Amino acid sequence: MKRLALFIACVAPTVAHADDEFPLAPNPRLALELQLFTDADWIHQTGTDVTQFRLDRGEVGAAIGFANHFGAELRLESIRSAEDGGELGVDGDSIVVSVKRAQVYGAADAGDVHLRAAVGITPDPWITALETDDPLLPLSLTASERLLGWNVSDLAALGSVAYGPVRLNVSFGNGEGLDYPERNNGKTTTAVLEGVPVDVAGARLRVMVLGKDGSIGPALVRDRRLGAAATFTSPYASAGTEVVRAYGIGDDGDLVGWVYAGWLEGRPIDHLALAARASGIRYDGGGSYTSVGGAVAVEPWREGARGSLRVWLALDRTHASGPAAPLPGAEPGDAVTVLLIASVTAPFVIH
Repeated sequence: MKRLALFIACVAPTVAHADDEFPLAPNPRLALELQLFTDADWIHQTGTDVTQFRLDRGEVGAAIGFANHFGAELRLESIRSAEDGGELGVDGDSIVVSVKRAQVYGAADAGDVHLRAAVGITPDPWITALETDDPLLPLSLTASERLLGWNVSDLAALGSVAYGPVRLNVSFGNGEGLDYPERNNGKTTTAVLEGVPVDVAGARLRVMVLGKDGSIGPALVRDRRLGAAATFTSPYASAGTEVVRAYGIGDDGDLVGWVYAGWLEGRPIDHLALAARASGIRYDGGGSYTSVGGAVAVEPWREGARGSLRVWLALDRTHASGPAAPLPGAEPGDAVTVLLIASVTAPFVIH
């Protein structure tokens, strides 16, 4: 697979702290955010080669804080009207706009304990935790989202309790994401415990533990997860890792497997970054998918922790077999991907 990709993002710092999933502010403000991923692909793989132009992701959102500790957020995304590889969709598989987040949120303090809550279409706490401090998101989604089809948001109630460097996030929702939530009478509970054991001299270590119990579809197919992750950030290097034990994958409740991922970014000199990453899924009954790659990025502009402009040159190699193969049970599939990516983050806030 050879892939030419262009990534453009304008990101507003809609959160008071980098790992807060609720954009709360002590004073009224408006925060805007825009993300756009678009690419041209030449896929060289087992079987027939494919060429295509694609809009990978388009998102726009706004968050409004009011009454000191309350606010609302609306975030829209562009998606294909059919699944990847599908033939049924709106007007020949058009790109349509859907709601990704639509939540109202609030916060309160009880001494040293910080309480937060949100209701509506809320962000998933595990995906939010993984994306925090991850500088390689322009290269790939998190392994949980990409390999397990993890929903990034859900119709749910979301709460957070923080004390010092420890925080517990709990989400209780339909578990169907935005797909047919009425099909499932069961509910899904996701809990993520986060801690920051090291935060000194610009170096920060975050550790996360996951527990999820739920089901999907009218048949209540099990969707249970146990996992752990960690990220380390410093002025010169960052790293992260993720491991998830999945019980039930997709529409197969009996499928069990391990998902794993790791990434590393170094900044040896100003305006230059080197990166490596690997991810995969291995099924207990046989079969696996692995992706390994590296990248170099030139960063001509950077402003604070969030604003930056980067141009990436990346190379990925993937191997799939068993249930992860292009056709389950077929011969292993291999692909090589070359990516040229431009990533921009630029904050915009009105206080």
